[in-house]
Amino acid sequence: MEQGTKIQFCPYCGGKLDSNAKFCKTCGKPIVVVPDFPKNSDSEKLNERKTVYEGCIHKCPNCGELLDSFTSNCPSCGYEIRDAGATKSVHQLFIELNKADSIDKKIFLIRNYPIPNTKEDILEFMVLASTNIKGEENKAIFQAWLVKFEQAHKKALLIFKDDDNLAKAQEIYYDCQVTVNNEKNRNIRKFTINTVIRNIVVCIGIVLLIAAVVVDTSGGNSSLIQLVAYIVLISSATSLFSRKADTIDYLIGLASGVLIFITSALLYNGSMGYLCGVIVLIIVVSNFIKNQNQKSNEREE
Repeated sequence: MEQGTKIQFCPYCGGKLDSNAKFCKTCGKPIVVVPDFPKNSDSEKLNERKTVYEGCIHKCPNCGELLDSFTSNCPSCGYEIRDAGATKSVHQLFIELNKADSIDKKIFLIRNYPIPNTKEDILEFMVLASTNIKGEENKAIFQAWLVKFEQAHKKALLIFKDDDNLAKAQEIYYDCQVTVNNEKNRNIRKFTINTVIRNIVVCIGIVLLIAAVVVDTSGGNSSLIQLVAYIVLISSATSLFSRKADTIDYLIGLASGVLIFITSALLYNGSMGYLCGVIVLIIVVSNFIKNQNQKSNEREE
């Protein structure tokens, strides 16, 4: 029987019908042929509910048990899971960072890396970021890793809610915070020591100025001490540009010039001090302008 064109029996009396009959020969009633539409027509497909599957299901190759993130042994049969590669997005970031040929490119890659949504990727990235934060000397790269690490931690708090992996993420975060605080304290100590060493001549000049004031106020002759102090401070200001001093060094130079004015006011005869103070300030400012122009030219090149 061809579907939609042939009916074998009358739906009213049950009598047998001839092929392609339009009326029943038994009861005489007309036979209406109802077309049999094919399934999965375009109209049905539009209204059909669809199920979409995304991501991968990881199962034990031995017993088929579903595996959680970072599983090294199957919880059902104890089978050791081997050949588990690094997560794709984090691995790709690692490759791109190794290929980067400049600091700016590395910073761009880190800051524009989209924090993944999978648990394994988030934990893998937090491990990678915390490892790179430790011992990073470049301040800009350090800040880029730190900002991205904070973003990954916030996302972990949202995705790992009521999950065992939250404890892992928190452990990585707190360990990294301890490292960051230790690193900051170490950098502060290092910066302070280096600043003092670079400006040791200024420190000597300041000590001599204080000694000159003490000798002068006690009735002694401090002319020689003053002269040595002024020579030391002027020579220190003159060498600022040649020793490629930082901004903090120029500020210390300005402070030494101001200190000369203050101590000159305390001396019985401070005319020489006022003159040396002006000289120090002029030298410091001119060297600073010269230093800024050089940096500007280097950036343009």
